[in-house]
Amino acid sequence: MTAALSLRAIVLFVIVVAGQIGGSVLLARTAGFTSPGWSLLCGAVYALSLYCLALLLHEGAALSLLMPLMAAVVPMGAILLAVVVLGEGASWARLGLLTLSCAVVALASRV
Repeated sequence: MTAALSLRAIVLFVIVVAGQIGGSVLLARTAGFTSPGWSLLCGAVYALSLYCLALLLHEGAALSLLMPLMAAVVPMGAILLAVVVLGEGASWARLGLLTLSCAVVALASRV
């Protein structure tokens, strides 16, 4: 996987990111893991995400590239979801600083 990204690797990465964001959104529904149904769903979403991450690593993806990339993509996806879907407010300053910090993390993974 070091030479070129395969479609499988891209799909697995998208599942990892979606699982991390989805699991985080579901955490509120678990009511501190006292709601069994939501807790099981949240755990299953996180488990699927970690399973796909393990597959990516097993297939040769570099952990030193994946983790910083996830550290940049997951927060931006979560912010986008929170603002667009959940209706949370966000000032331009907050969005700008979060975008800048994610860009710095992504850039640091390339150095």
